[in-house]
Amino acid sequence: MAFAPFTRDEVILALDTLYFSGEEKLSESSEAIQSLSALLNRLPIYPANRKDAYFRNARGLAHQLREFVKLLTTGKRNIHVGNWFFDIDAEFRDNREELHRIATAIRRNADAFDELLFGNPKEGAGFPEGALLGHLHCLLEARDGANLPMEERCAICGIQTTDIYPDCPNLMALHLTAPVTALNAKKRYEAKEFITVCPNCHAALHRRRPWLTKEHCNENELLK
Repeated sequence: MAFAPFTRDEVILALDTLYFSGEEKLSESSEAIQSLSALLNRLPIYPANRKDAYFRNARGLAHQLREFVKLLTTGKRNIHVGNWFFDIDAEFRDNREELHRIATAIRRNADAFDELLFGNPKEGAGFPEGALLGHLHCLLEARDGANLPMEERCAICGIQTTDIYPDCPNLMALHLTAPVTALNAKKRYEAKEFITVCPNCHAALHRRRPWLTKEHCNENELLK
């Protein structure tokens, strides 16, 4: 597993370490690299039984970031530094604070990820914040929205699913409007932080950025 491809989540955390650790030189003995290595080994992105002693070790991480910084100056890419590093760095080049917010949210919820078992891999699809926070969002929606009442119509498009599918149970769902980077698994989210949505609008809300707050989740705002 020493050569396991880096995932989006891991690259976000690595780039956050590079740009926000405050350490001038990120060597394998540096505290920031040691902490990053421990976190990447802890996160359930790859199964524990597939991780060996070389998986995301401090030496490899320090080398990866050094090579990435070196290649940035030349504008070239190297097969030994995954494309994710260049692509995600370019994505957040003008908004590194957002990169930092995502990484901070992952670190803040590390305890929750210890007990998190991934179900359908599509749960995180479409989340630019990565699979971990995408899955956590779905988990918190299910956990805290389970016993909350729903409206009859979608708060976004106004449809009532039983009008379209009269023989099907209510297909509406509750969408948690708390921003993904503000999620906290230790918090219990209340009814005021949810809106009732149809399946199509729910999928769109999960993919749309900037994230819509409850106040802005209305038809005119979404369809602009």
